[in-house]
Amino acid sequence: MDLYKFGAKIFVSNPVVVNLRDFIPVFQSWIQKQNIEDHLLIDVHDYSHVPGGPGILLVAHEGNFSMDQEGGRLGLFYYRKRPLDGNARVNLRSIVATALQACKLLEAEPKLKGIKFQTDEILVIANDRLLAPNTPEALAGFQPVVTAALGEIFKGVPIKLSPSSKDARERLGVLARVG
Repeated sequence: MDLYKFGAKIFVSNPVVVNLRDFIPVFQSWIQKQNIEDHLLIDVHDYSHVPGGPGILLVAHEGNFSMDQEGGRLGLFYYRKRPLDGNARVNLRSIVATALQACKLLEAEPKLKGIKFQTDEILVIANDRLLAPNTPEALAGFQPVVTAALGEIFKGVPIKLSPSSKDARERLGVLARVG
């Protein structure tokens, strides 16, 4: 599996404290300070009016960050658009690490009223329907990559995977339970 277009969504544990529009000035300040390592942060888009949509989107040259509401669960979703230098495991590890870095920055932001992310459950998707269709065969190749990448991040902690959807029209993805 030679992919780099992965995405990782880390869910908010206390969504009742969240006002999506509060992320607009936070993400704008990230652009001014270029807060995410190895990313050129470019623009912010407000999709908070779209039910189950991307919420507030921070566009970067390398990938996009959003406070995503898909599936009725709020979370930070980061997906990579540009190639990385490693294999699928190394690329996915880098993408999840970037998402976790963004979550830490958001948790430290006073304007967000104590937002917390639950790192014991991560949605991981392959954002390339051509190279990774949502089929049992692709899932069989995807799961070991996810297990290995998350195993390197959460050293020694058990990881249990379940398919996020068996619908062939959806992106290939797994819900990883860590711990």
